[in-house]
Amino acid sequence: MGNNIFIRLDVDNAGDSIELALLKSDPKKAQRVHDSIQENINLIVEMIHEKHTRTVLMKGSDDILFSVNKNEFDINFLKKIKSEFKLRTGFSISIGIGSTITQCLLNLRIAKVSGKDKIVENKNR
Repeated sequence: MGNNIFIRLDVDNAGDSIELALLKSDPKKAQRVHDSIQENINLIVEMIHEKHTRTVLMKGSDDILFSVNKNEFDINFLKKIKSEFKLRTGFSISIGIGSTITQCLLNLRIAKVSGKDKIVENKNR
C-alpha cells in the first residue's frame, strides 16, 4: 500500500441536476443527464484501465476510486479526465488524492467544500 496513491473523483452537482429535473416533472431530462454521466464515467474507467498499472477499486453512479503506483502518478492524466468529462457532459469533477484512502477522501471533501471543480492533493506524498 505504501507505494500507491489513491485517487477519488466525483461529479459535481449531478444529483442536484437530476433531482431538479424530477421536481419539474421532467423524468426524460433526468434520465438523459443520468445516462450521459454513466456513459462518461464508463469512459473514464476505460481510460484508467488503458494504463495497466492503475487499479479501479470502486465505481459508483458518479464517482470512481482508483490507485496508481507513486512512480507513475500523472497529474496531467487527471486534468485530461476533468476537461474531457466537462466537454462531454457540462459537469465538472472534483478530485481528491492521497497516500491513503482516508486522506484521498478528505482531500476530495476539501475540493468539494472549497468550490468544486478542483484537484486537491497533499504535496508531500
